[in-house]
Amino acid sequence: MTVLLTGATGFLGTIVAARLPAPPLCLVRGPDAQARLPEARVLAADLLGCIPPLPHDVRTIVHCAADVAFDRPLEDARAINFEGTRRLLAAAAELPALERFVHVSTAYVAGISASTHPDVFGEDDLDVGQRFRNTYEQTKFEAERLVRTSGLPVTVVRPSIVVGDSATGWTNSFNVLYAPLRALARGLVDEIPADSNALVDVVPVDHVADVVLAAMKTEGTLHAVAGDAAPTAGELAALAAGLLGRPAPRFAPEVEPPGGLEVYAPYFTVRTRFDARRTRSLGLTPPALADYLPRVLDFAERARWGKRPLPLAA
Repeated sequence: MTVLLTGATGFLGTIVAARLPAPPLCLVRGPDAQARLPEARVLAADLLGCIPPLPHDVRTIVHCAADVAFDRPLEDARAINFEGTRRLLAAAAELPALERFVHVSTAYVAGISASTHPDVFGEDDLDVGQRFRNTYEQTKFEAERLVRTSGLPVTVVRPSIVVGDSATGWTNSFNVLYAPLRALARGLVDEIPADSNALVDVVPVDHVADVVLAAMKTEGTLHAVAGDAAPTAGELAALAAGLLGRPAPRFAPEVEPPGGLEVYAPYFTVRTRFDARRTRSLGLTPPALADYLPRVLDFAERARWGKRPLPLAA
């Protein structure tokens, strides 16, 4: 069975590729596609352009590729997250023996809850009248709605905030949680513009990869989230401050975020809890944050918070 993987050079895609039982066929953009993944099978294609016919032996597609920036103009964010997904679905529809299309979305398609919607977002929920914090959430919502109506055998995986590997701390993506953690580590903040009771749902990338692999044989939507175990912002700040040897910061929701952190600040006011009953029924439960956060922080320091990239084996 051939698995086609998009986003193989990205954070999650790198881990998924390493955990597959056989090397996938990686859809990679650019004329140097094979050079970027010298040991992989590569199909040079660009989700922004024309996707060539896919090999007929492809049985499973795992779509990890996405533009994860929160501050893109709407049409720029749609180019990959919506239009790229639309092109891939069209190519997938031509496959004679496609068994599964796994689409990696985000738990934050939940957006900001409408007043009539409870603060629990289930795996079967999608359009509940929510508003969106940014164009990333909006375009991932639009893409997921497109995927669900494609008529293909689809499984959706929705990660929450993804951090480094729980065993090694490895990451090549230092965004969202890493920005405030770095500021805390450097002693740059003593006040956090956040709600101390907000839920910060964090999972390690290896758990998300495990859910993606399970999705290859599962129908429906799977939440790759901490769920009921998600810490509050206050609990997370206290844990991180203790590990970093810094005093716990004060919470001041009315304070303006420091420069560069404003795009992440809305994720520290979230009250929505993500339900993950279907994922848990498959025996997939992430480790407790307190058990792996020391390794995440240690790796971040060794990698100089992204300024000194380290290989996957580090």
